[in-house]
Amino acid sequence: GGLLIVGLFGGYGIRFAEELTVIEEDAAHQMGKMVRKTQKPIVLHSLFTSLTPHPIELMRYYGIPVFDSLDIACSCIGVLARYGHHLAKQNAVLSFDLEWGKGALDTAQQMIARAGKEGRSVLLEPEGKKLLQWHGAALFEDILATTADEAARAMKNFDRPVAMKIVSPDILHKSDAAGVALNIKSRQAAENAFNQITAAAKAYDADADIRGVLISPMAESGVEVIIGTKLDDQFGPVIMFGIGGILVEVLKDVVFQLLPLTLESAATMIDRIQSASILNGIRGNPPVDKVALAQLLLKVSEIIEAYPEIIEMDLNPVIVHTQGVSIVDARVILK
Repeated sequence: GGLLIVGLFGGYGIRFAEELTVIEEDAAHQMGKMVRKTQKPIVLHSLFTSLTPHPIELMRYYGIPVFDSLDIACSCIGVLARYGHHLAKQNAVLSFDLEWGKGALDTAQQMIARAGKEGRSVLLEPEGKKLLQWHGAALFEDILATTADEAARAMKNFDRPVAMKIVSPDILHKSDAAGVALNIKSRQAAENAFNQITAAAKAYDADADIRGVLISPMAESGVEVIIGTKLDDQFGPVIMFGIGGILVEVLKDVVFQLLPLTLESAATMIDRIQSASILNGIRGNPPVDKVALAQLLLKVSEIIEAYPEIIEMDLNPVIVHTQGVSIVDARVILK
């Protein structure tokens, strides 16, 4: 699959006999042609890079990387091996580009088109959650209240405390605008929270387009994680996974993976974060449902494949329980 050369290449003519330089140059030409013909990589480590002998310059001319560090050369060939393994398992990285839209739902396409007509580059949280739900993710039945009275009446639909969040295309970070209230337990508390949240949102941005307040049942306790995607200029669609909630900005314990995902690569992502032991259960806590988490990663991969209009998706936090997951917030950015 590839070749790693270590040692003295480029230095035989310097160290032993000058006429050996011609042989090294010929070898460099042969290896360059070999790389171009077979499309298989060669990585070269040499102790003579600092002297920039002509054979080494020829290797670089042919696009063969040359390193004076054996550690870096070995790491380079190792990463190439892992990347090749990844491509082999994807089966259809090419079809990921060619089949965009194949799994899209008409209702979801209409929702995305409606956002575009309104001049929005973001889906509202209820819309983002609907998109996930249409692709098989299990979510709570949230209620969007547009008045304080509606918020109070909505409480009869829940058998547990609720969270209330501002819904506005102009306010992406709800906490910054004091647009979140938690553990609301009564009709009066819901009415008060609605008034406080909308007033705070208007104070934060007087021109904000406020669509209402989303009422959701409080999720059970668990481990908070983040799932995000973006279209990278160099690599194309990528997905991120890591410890979520407010800790994501503190710990920065996240990993990235090229899309599309397989079940195996999704499971590998979960185990790659430094805090994987938290998910496996520590200090008497039971392990979380990593199977459900891997399946959610696959659903996100499917959505990004189906809708090329989406340039970024952010699910934070996702709470992983001993059984199942809860998607607490969903943000979707459109082209």
